[in-house]
Amino acid sequence: MSSIIPGQQATANKHNICRSIIFILAVMLTILRSPLDAVADEVQPPSLQQEQTDSPNLPRKSEPAFGTKGQKQWYVQGAAATTLDRKEAFPQRFGLAGAGLSKFLFDGHSINLELNTIYFSQPNNDALGLNLALLMRWHFLRKTNWALFIDGGAGIMGTSSDVPSKGASFNFTPQAGAGINIKLKNQRRLMLGLRWHHISHADLFGANPGRDSIMGYVGVQFPKP
Repeated sequence: MSSIIPGQQATANKHNICRSIIFILAVMLTILRSPLDAVADEVQPPSLQQEQTDSPNLPRKSEPAFGTKGQKQWYVQGAAATTLDRKEAFPQRFGLAGAGLSKFLFDGHSINLELNTIYFSQPNNDALGLNLALLMRWHFLRKTNWALFIDGGAGIMGTSSDVPSKGASFNFTPQAGAGINIKLKNQRRLMLGLRWHHISHADLFGANPGRDSIMGYVGVQFPKP
């Protein structure tokens, strides 16, 4: 009987993961980039814009409500987290900084693609990593100056050392949480949230201790033309 060498199995797993990453990226970029956006957007003629500038009494085109179908934003964010698992030796913390793209597929419902850098402070070797995540967000309560939301999704992460210390350098990152979105000046918006964050490689590379953390984050959203 033929047997599969563990090293060969790990290599095959990594190849399959790379193919999956490429496929996910292609699908997400297709969703976030709509070829009909340029046609759907109503652009005022320069002459009308000039008339509105010169004549303040003329009615101006109102801004669409936040979370309207088709709206797009990009955002930057930062986060800090600590583990919920008391069995693992301390320290067990990580910090995150990154950026994302957001598009409302339906009123109040957005899809978000994030790329984050993560630094893990942990026993033995600290680790630096990159995390690509896809999140669905539902703004279930939208007011003029603020909105409440819940979100959830998952991602993939590669790190310079194993995370946790007895885990692996490749992991999946399912997560879910809630937050608030607050209107600022110039169509910018402040995001504040709290999220459960999980790390696991789904038994792809042997021992899979995993890690559950509680993560607080803050971000700023900007309108995307």
